[in-house]
Amino acid sequence: MNETFTLSPAAIAGALKCPPANVKRYWPAIQSACVENGLTDRASVIAVLATVGTEVASFEPINEYGGTEYFSKNYDGRADLGNIHPGDGARYHGRGFIQLTGRVNYRGYEQKLGVPLEEQPELALDPTVAARILGRYFKDRGIAADARKGDWQAVRRKVNGGLNGWDRFDALVTSLEHAHDAKPQALVEGAIGPDVVRLKALLMAWGKTHPLPKPIQPTPLFGAATTEAVKAFQQAHGIQATGKVGQKTWLALEPAAKSTAKHLAKGTARG
Repeated sequence: MNETFTLSPAAIAGALKCPPANVKRYWPAIQSACVENGLTDRASVIAVLATVGTEVASFEPINEYGGTEYFSKNYDGRADLGNIHPGDGARYHGRGFIQLTGRVNYRGYEQKLGVPLEEQPELALDPTVAARILGRYFKDRGIAADARKGDWQAVRRKVNGGLNGWDRFDALVTSLEHAHDAKPQALVEGAIGPDVVRLKALLMAWGKTHPLPKPIQPTPLFGAATTEAVKAFQQAHGIQATGKVGQKTWLALEPAAKSTAKHLAKGTARG
């Protein structure tokens, strides 16, 4: 079932037991990468977040633990990683939310993302790039389909190659699910999923005769422009302008959008 993901950064930090400041800082980049790669439902986003919380408990892109000697010993000369030149082991050591490792993998994501990772491997630590690598990894391996089926072991295997870290991953999935189920059902900024797409469609329909504060895009991500549009609609209909979409706003929005469509249709017919 493609449910919408609605947890705030603070709720995510609580569920993952990660530093709240890091979640607030890095979650927007991960959100954007989720949308870019079609990871736009509750199960898919939970899979991404539980993976990050398992791989990097600090919820930030990191360098692989170790130093030049360790990387050289373990990675130099590794044909499977494309490390063909002396020093490649250290140059292309693991970086990111998940550890991108080896020249061939840096080159591969350079081609996929259009970012010069082979020449500048340190870019894998840039939050936006690290998030895009994570999202594309999930997309390429079809991990979202396993998450939607609730096959969390398959999710872990496709990320890890086995079940290392399974106990933590499983606990984080459960924690995120419980936090989500306990949260009030109002749709708020930061939500990702089909309910956001429906909300935006209704707002844009209503906005054809009631100019919106800012243009909104028909994506599954509830952003700042959508919050402003919701507030404008709420003000116009005598609803407290919180920008949060609860039952009262939903009940007013759908008939308002339909009424606008009918009005426009009549105008077209007369013309």
